[in-house]
Amino acid sequence: MAITADSLPENPNKTQATVGKDYFLKVNTGAYESPTWTLVGGQRNSKLGKKADSIDVSDKTTGGWSAKMPGLKSWAIDLSGLVMLNDDGVDALNAAFDASKMVDVRLEYPDKTFQRGWAAITEFDLDNPHNGAATLTGKLEGNGPLSARAKDTTSPLP
Repeated sequence: MAITADSLPENPNKTQATVGKDYFLKVNTGAYESPTWTLVGGQRNSKLGKKADSIDVSDKTTGGWSAKMPGLKSWAIDLSGLVMLNDDGVDALNAAFDASKMVDVRLEYPDKTFQRGWAAITEFDLDNPHNGAATLTGKLEGNGPLSARAKDTTSPLP
């Protein structure tokens, strides 16, 4: 009997670390109802940050300590990667930036779940050093909420 990866046992502990190379940022280049998820090529990083405004609710009864509550929430994705010529994902982001148009994006996780949301492209930089790789950096700032993680059974990764 030949031993294959499929014949080996699965680790029953589903709580395990993941590696960043298995996360992908994609942009919708189709319709909202029937999206075409296009990979943003050359990715090195797609850092998702979420934050809430800090509202001071201190008063005389907080014992000389400040008290805070979360206010308006926001999210953003800081993108960096190599410049890939003829890359549809990067071309879509560039076209949206030039037209001041929002983009429908999703961040895909290694377990085939994803988060989706609308974002404004507020930074889109190209760095072309004489002695290194051409790189792209950008910032996608959320417009409204980012969806909860959902399971995708139709879209292959990447």
